[in-house]
Parts: sequence; C-alpha cells; structure tokens
Amino acid sequence: MTEPRRYDAIVVGAGVGGLAVATLLAKEGKKVLVLEQLDRPGGRALSMRGEEICDKGLDWYRKVLASQYTYIASSEPPMEEIIDRRLLDGFTLDVGYHAISANGAGYMLDFEDLIGGLPGVDKHGAMYGNYYRGTLYRDVAGSFIDPQLKKIGKELKIPFLSFYSDAYTLPEEEIDRLEKVSFQQWAEAKGITKSDVIFNHLHSVSTLFSTINDPKDISIGDIFRYFKHAFGPKLNRGVLGWVGGFVGRGTMEWSLAVVRRFREFGGEIRFESPVKEILVEDGRVVGVRAQTTAGEEVFAAPCVVSNIPAQHTFRVIDRRHFPEQWAKKTESLYGYGSYVPYMGLNRLVMPEEEAKMGIKHTCVLPRTEGFDYDVYICWNIQSAVDPSVAPAGKYLYTAYLPLTEKEALNRDLVGKLIKRLPEFMEEIYPGFRESIDWKIDLVCWKLEGVAKSISQAGTQKVPVKSEHVEGLYFAGDTAKGYGVAMDCAIASGVICAGEILGKDFGIR
Repeated sequence: MTEPRRYDAIVVGAGVGGLAVATLLAKEGKKVLVLEQLDRPGGRALSMRGEEICDKGLDWYRKVLASQYTYIASSEPPMEEIIDRRLLDGFTLDVGYHAISANGAGYMLDFEDLIGGLPGVDKHGAMYGNYYRGTLYRDVAGSFIDPQLKKIGKELKIPFLSFYSDAYTLPEEEIDRLEKVSFQQWAEAKGITKSDVIFNHLHSVSTLFSTINDPKDISIGDIFRYFKHAFGPKLNRGVLGWVGGFVGRGTMEWSLAVVRRFREFGGEIRFESPVKEILVEDGRVVGVRAQTTAGEEVFAAPCVVSNIPAQHTFRVIDRRHFPEQWAKKTESLYGYGSYVPYMGLNRLVMPEEEAKMGIKHTCVLPRTEGFDYDVYICWNIQSAVDPSVAPAGKYLYTAYLPLTEKEALNRDLVGKLIKRLPEFMEEIYPGFRESIDWKIDLVCWKLEGVAKSISQAGTQKVPVKSEHVEGLYFAGDTAKGYGVAMDCAIASGVICAGEILGKDFGIR
C-alpha cells in the first residue's frame, strides 16, 4: 500500500477563511495542502462570467449554486431563454451579494499586509446611505457626517455619533458584555429612539453589518468590536474613507489572488477534490480522505483546518469524538439567508450619484406579510461602481434582502419579495421596470454562516481550536471571528493561523 503524502497542515475548503489560514501557514514555511470541492476558490464568495453560465448551461449553474446554499427561485425571462439568448454575456455575477466592507480597509487589509500585499487586485469604493420617508441620508464616512442627521441630533440632543465613536474607548471586557446586548437595547439607553429618522438610519447601518433585520437581535458588541479593531487603526493611517466597495471583475478575483500568493509561498491546492472524512486516531487528527480527480486518496497531517460551516462538521468527522452537548450546540447555530436578485438594466433611471451608492431601506415588505421582522434591502448598481461587470451600454443591479434561513427556504415568502421588489424600485425611480432586460432571483439560505445575533456573535461562536480533538481547527464565518461577511471569515482565518503557529497576528 502506498504511503499517503504528508503535510504539516491540510485545509478543508478554499473559502475565504480557509485561504487566509493556509496562506499564513505557508508563508511561515509550513507544508500546506488545500482541498476544495469546486473547480474554483472563494467558497460562498464565488464569481462567474455570464459567458461561462451560457456555455455550460443551466444544470451546471444550478449545481454550483447548490454547493453554496443557493437556488434560483425565479427569473424573467425564464432561465432557459436567458441562456439561449445569451443575455448574460458580458456580465460577471457573484453568488450572492458581495460588497466589501470599507472597500477592503477592514480585516481584509490587515490580512493583505500580513502576506505582503495582493498585486493585481482592484477595489472600487462606494458611499452608502439609506432612504427613509422619501429622503436619502448618507452614512458616516471618514470625516463626513450627513448635515440632515447632524441637525436632528443637535436639535433633539441625541448623541447618535456615539454609535461610531464609543467603540474606540471601550475596554475588551465591556465589548464582550455588549455582544449579548442588542442594537435596540443600546439605542433606547442612549436616547437614539427619540428620533425615528436617526434610529432608522442607525438600524439600517447595523443591518448592513450584521445581516439581521430585527434590531432586537443585532449584537451591538459585535459591531463595536469590528469598529475598534478593524476600523480604528485604519482611521489613524488615513485609509478609511469608503463605506463599502467591490472587488474589480467580481469578488472571486480576490480569492484567486490569494491562491497565487499561497502558491508563491509553496502551498499546494487541489480543486474538484471534496473531503469525505477527517481521520482521527486516539483523539488526534491524522489526516483526511478525499475524492480527487485521481480517485480516492488519503493525505496525512497532524493538523486539519475545517473551513466548512461548523454546523456541518459531522458530515466529515465522526460525531463520537465530541461531547454530545457540544455537538448539539454546534448543530443548533443558525445563519442568516438572503434574497439576492440580479438584474441587467438597459439604462439608469436614477441620478448617477445614487447609482454609485449602496442604498438601504429598512422595509421593503413589513413583518405583517409573514416575516419575522420587516425585510430590509441594500442595493447597488454594481457596474456603476465597477464597469467591468457589465457590457458597454448595460448595467448590473445587485441587492440583498436579509431573511432567516427558514424564510429563505419558504417559497411563498420568497415569492412575495420577488413580486414586490420591482414595484418598490419603481416607486422610488419611475421607469425602473422598463429598464430591466433580465432578472435572476437567487436565494441563499446561508449568506451569513452564523448570524451575528445576541446569542451567538463573536466569542460565542465555535472556537478556532478544537477542545476535543487534538490538531483539529475551524475557520470561516462560522468560527470565532468578527466583522461582516468576508472580513469575518478572514478574521477567523488569521486567528486560527495564530493558534496553530503560536503567533500573534494582531487579531485575537
């Protein structure tokens, strides 16, 4: 029998968190193997060119989406016609909504600094704001404060800027405590609720960071930790100016650049190689069994990092290695889903300034329609920010409307949103309906791997180092990490690499 190839560490999954761990380990001289089930990196942060979708067909597209907890709920015209007429040619579609926080100046920048930068990655910054009762209020960005909000705050003596400033003076113990305090509780204690305009505005920002609709379930501590540690140092460096942004040519370009860096450090990555089992002997990891393009193979390593959602841990490792209480708690972690539509537009019906913004609204459909809470939206004309993702003369509309996992899998509720969205946009921008060439209604039931709620934010998630199996580690947005979306996964990866190496990378 052939001896299995040996590595210092094996990473299961080439998602953003897994790539962060693998690259830092490889940079430190470790022999690292990454095994990924798909033919591309990024995990839920995937991108596809429209030509590829049309060339490979609907079944292929559905299969890739399903691997990332996403399905096509509807489309106009039907998907078969969209593909036959090649309406997607020239467009780049992510899987889900993937704007990057602070245009990559959060934990993403920390990681890039640690690995010596990422040449060839373009980022396109965007400002954000929210509509409330027909008025657009712009988010705080750098030194900019919306004069309308400033005036209301001054007149009513509401310290609304404390939402942005308090975090920088809070001790870690207080931030830990605030993890279990909701945005609603904090806002009431601060007197923010005296103004429905200011409360609505900060609620919209909080949902942007947490992907949770209900202000009574959003962890204010998770937001404050992110502000203090991800944003604070960047303010001092003078590099924090955008609220959000997009990776040029699609979000996967960032992951592809990380893969190139990983390989430069001597790392090995195998695509189309799903891991079937993490192997454990006498309470310690010894390697993995994977289905590669060469057939079933076993790879040996004393360290294995799982980058799959923690709730699915027992699909690849025997449950008997863990206490039942831990297993049940891990399986009970819940994520947050989203309705994530894409639309190809033939013209812009909104002012150019607004087309280049990320615009939020806290109620597209009210909870009385059967939802847990009023359904929020954040939308962008992504191609107005990054022209590379749409053909000349056309525009790409992207959005996300957060849903619970249960709501995301409820076709009736999703159908209500699909019907409502064009009406909602038409009410704000007359002529919007007629500007739509095509629309694809995707639904991701695990947009956020573990919802940043008061019961599971930050330190309450799965620790990056297993307490029960020696050599087993976890990374990704379901493990201990902070911040929003990709930043959260990156933070967990950096924390995980630090645990493995016994080294402080600056994120704890």
